[in-house]
Amino acid sequence: MRELTRRDWLKGTSSLAAAGLAYATSAQAQSVTLKGYTPTKENPIRMSANENPYGVARAAHKAMAGAYDVSHLYGGSGRRELLKLYADMNGVTPENILLASGSKEVLKVMALITELNGGKVMAANPTYHDLVRYSEWVGTDIIWVEVKKDDMSIDLDAMRAAYTDDVKIIYLCNPNNPIPTIIEKKALQEFVMEMSQKCIVFVDEAYHEYVTDSNYGSMAQVAATTDNVIVSRTASKIHGFAGVRVGFAIAKPELLRKINRRVTGTVATPSVHGALASYKDKEFMDFVIQKNKEGLEEVYKVFEKHKVRHFKSNANFTFFETGIDFAEVRDRFLKHGINVGRPFPPFLDWARVSIQKPEDMKYFAEVYEKEFVS
Repeated sequence: MRELTRRDWLKGTSSLAAAGLAYATSAQAQSVTLKGYTPTKENPIRMSANENPYGVARAAHKAMAGAYDVSHLYGGSGRRELLKLYADMNGVTPENILLASGSKEVLKVMALITELNGGKVMAANPTYHDLVRYSEWVGTDIIWVEVKKDDMSIDLDAMRAAYTDDVKIIYLCNPNNPIPTIIEKKALQEFVMEMSQKCIVFVDEAYHEYVTDSNYGSMAQVAATTDNVIVSRTASKIHGFAGVRVGFAIAKPELLRKINRRVTGTVATPSVHGALASYKDKEFMDFVIQKNKEGLEEVYKVFEKHKVRHFKSNANFTFFETGIDFAEVRDRFLKHGINVGRPFPPFLDWARVSIQKPEDMKYFAEVYEKEFVS
């Protein structure tokens, strides 16, 4: 990655772009912005996993490297400081925060607790898979509730109607995935307060930092003060920690203790120090949000031009109607060096595309027109 020069500023480089150059590491993911790279079927652009294409912030990179000086010690360092920082950011106490090796660990432990309690899981269809898939693997029954037909958002009233006394946990991904819709904040809080009297309500807020819709509201403070409510978050998205593994659970201390007794992993000391630096780095987060917005706009333009049904996203991906089987869509993109991921039943004539750098999304738009516009 080249250094930012005075000439860059004189050319009118924005402060946000400058922050990106100064704070981001040179991520090695495939991108048309990398010199010498050509997208191929064998080495495609990864528009499939909702990753941050800019990598971790430079400050986080430096902090992780420095943390190896104390990584020979059990317990490491920085954990209390990170819990305090994250609690303050969310208006709760450190006792309301559990540090985990990614939110996946929290999701799977809650699935295990549900199975140990002999109950069922309720979830929207489709939604993110970790909790429900792990539940299926350990033999738990799943009550699937279809999303609404009109706007494809999670149907809280249908969940109320489908609830039975043997449901032990309701899983809500907000924003949802693969459909990047949100649940209106007042309706969600009412649902959480009502249903937490009957079972655990788990709100997965993996894409929390990307949301700009005023109808969205985090349930973090509700979880910190209400029995049977838990919120999960992750550094894997906006912070680029997909391979670093840092996540959080927010709940009352009693519920967090139940989870903590059953976790089998730990968070590495370099990961803790990296998270401390990254969560303090607002400029980097602003940069990633802005670039994600620019990437989405490239996709919106081509879809609106050709009247393709799609979603205005509250995350770093969107969902669009293809009109043909997903397997064919995947193959046609892949021959141009774009990997759009996997199918999401029952919407097999839709596809999810993860937002990479704006230049990559412009290439996506060109391929879309070439392959799917007659």
